[in-house]
Amino acid sequence: MKRYRSYKEHLIERLKDPEEASAYLNAALEEALESNEPGVFQLAVRDVVEAHGGVAKISSKMDVSRESFYRSLSTSGKARFSTLINAIRACGLSFEFHPA
Repeated sequence: MKRYRSYKEHLIERLKDPEEASAYLNAALEEALESNEPGVFQLAVRDVVEAHGGVAKISSKMDVSRESFYRSLSTSGKARFSTLINAIRACGLSFEFHPA
């Protein structure tokens, strides 16, 4: 029987592409701002981190504890904005702001 990939597997595979990851983060940030739910963006960052090597690899690049980084990206965690920015940078991405 043919095995189908899960949505999450497909998403993580696509997020390995920096263009896809950037678009995904931009969409998540827009959704988080419109819905006033910052957790939406935090979960998107977690997906991008997973696609770019996982918590252990990215926390090592950030020079932070793997355990605390994992907790901050969990669904019950409340990551600081600086942590999210540093994680995005460690994944090889950056922020850009444009006029609306």
